[in-house]
Amino acid sequence: MAGSDASRVVDEATLRYVGRLFGRQDEVEGTSLFPATKPESLVVRLDTARYPDDVDEIALEIRAYTNGEFHVSYLEEFAGDRRRCRWDRHDQPHNARDHFHPLPDAGTAAAVDRTYSADLTRVLEETVLPWIDERLGALWG
Repeated sequence: MAGSDASRVVDEATLRYVGRLFGRQDEVEGTSLFPATKPESLVVRLDTARYPDDVDEIALEIRAYTNGEFHVSYLEEFAGDRRRCRWDRHDQPHNARDHFHPLPDAGTAAAVDRTYSADLTRVLEETVLPWIDERLGALWG
């Protein structure tokens, strides 16, 4: 059954591909595929030199599964405060399969339904990266 835990096999090929793409970008400080603390994830650390001085860390944590499910978390250490939001595709009772959990804490109560491309790389290109650019502008604003 799609969406059940038994069908959630990590999509290593997609995560490796996305990691290579991010690794070629100047605004990326580094990538870590399947780190010990996040064994199902690709972690992408963005270069904070582009951000205001009180931004200590910006990272994406990307999880992809062979059944089409994914989680993309944006994590921000900002003036000593940790903020996060998340783009999701998975079955659960609180929202549609495709949904977004906004800043500051990616809370379930604030989640909103969304519609994403079937391809995770397109979701990153069309949804996540433009959002990060807007967030960068807001932090400078």
